[in-house]
Amino acid sequence: MHGLVPAHRGVRADTHAPRGMIHLPRSAGESERIAAVRVRAVVADLDGTIVRSDFSMSPATLEALATIQAAGVRFVVATARTPQGLAYLGVPADRTDIAVCCSGSIGWSTQHHAAIWMEMLLPHAIRRVVDIAESEGAGAASFDGVYWRMTAEYARLSPTQPHGNTRMAVTADDLAAAQCCTMAVRHESNDLSRIAELVASEADTGALSHVGRSTVLDVTRQGVDKGTGTVRALGELGLQPDAAVSFGDMPNDIALFRATGRSYSVGAVHPDVVDAADEVVDDVEHDGFARTITALAAAGWQTG
Repeated sequence: MHGLVPAHRGVRADTHAPRGMIHLPRSAGESERIAAVRVRAVVADLDGTIVRSDFSMSPATLEALATIQAAGVRFVVATARTPQGLAYLGVPADRTDIAVCCSGSIGWSTQHHAAIWMEMLLPHAIRRVVDIAESEGAGAASFDGVYWRMTAEYARLSPTQPHGNTRMAVTADDLAAAQCCTMAVRHESNDLSRIAELVASEADTGALSHVGRSTVLDVTRQGVDKGTGTVRALGELGLQPDAAVSFGDMPNDIALFRATGRSYSVGAVHPDVVDAADEVVDDVEHDGFARTITALAAAGWQTG
């Protein structure tokens, strides 16, 4: 089965990086080889990175976004959320150049409220993901750029997410027949390890995501993740990826880290993210993103 790709993001722990901590997870020799970056773009995940657990952004974060804009540095969002989710979170459209949504499946112009690109899943892959979910007693959902379609089990497990009136319950066969750019799978046990393995092995995909307080398996087309979406968004802005710095907190941000010139783990939530990042900064509740942006601005937008 072809047409999808892995992009893992783990379950959020209740631990945070100590305030003021800057951690270089690479060895001393490797750290010395990290090239300085003249920052022309900032790329950031939303939930757990610049959006707090109550779905708000702190005054310091909003000020940091204004600082980025005033410096002429481009700002790109890279999130598993849909374009509609940006509006729900109140992401400032006038301070965001491009939003990479649905883990890279959609490139969204926040100012024109229009898709720049949309990567659709292949029909046979959609069918197989639905079949796996059904056989494992899980709920499945898909998003086509406007509407969320979901089985009754998914609607039962997710009565309030996604937000808004763009969701509808359908049969499994109707879900399998509908075109979509991303899918989601949920199980009442919140243990999706077996389903993730089945999807990854039989449909070449699997992204374990944490949304709110529930565990969700996100599914994208093969070759699509936050990293590929970020490279595409920066290309739309006429920028090279190595001129960007990135911020994230979960394993599906690792592809984003690999695509940019320098990366920051916001908090020490997941060990894989800590290992992949160039630096670890304060968690979102202690304004790690905002503090780092302030430091970068003070350094003339040049990393050390």
